Amino acid sequence: MDWNNPVMVWIIVAVAFFIIEIVTPTVFVFACFGIGALGASLAFKLFSNIWLSWIVFIAVSVVGIIASKPLAEKFAGKSARLAHIDAFIGKKGKVTVTIDSEKNEGRVMVDREDWRAEADEKIEQGAIIEVLKVEGTHLYVKKSS
Repeated sequence: MDWNNPVMVWIIVAVAFFIIEIVTPTVFVFACFGIGALGASLAFKLFSNIWLSWIVFIAVSVVGIIASKPLAEKFAGKSARLAHIDAFIGKKGKVTVTIDSEKNEGRVMVDREDWRAEADEKIEQGAIIEVLKVEGTHLYVKKSS
């Protein structure tokens, strides 16, 4: 292996990025870096300019990441859950255990997730609710109209 040959170094870097892509749960990020490294290898092979190969690597990687976003969303599906917990505000759910503030009990199911729930009124099991706010591990809800 000739470590003084930038073309081979870029190819090895590309292979490493592809392997990382395979073994990690990212969505095409490392694959884009791998494609960028292959582009840098080709740029150095054609022009023998190390700075140009770095520019090609960065440009192709950034363009690849931007271009792969729709593909990543397609694989993730439209129902991919938002990371922020406030995404539950306004959502509807179903009471699984009667909500009774006096007895300090009540549970709801929202987006296939079980939550402890509180409300200003008693809400019977099976009722449809709407999430008003989230505080810690509690959802504050009201009966949906």
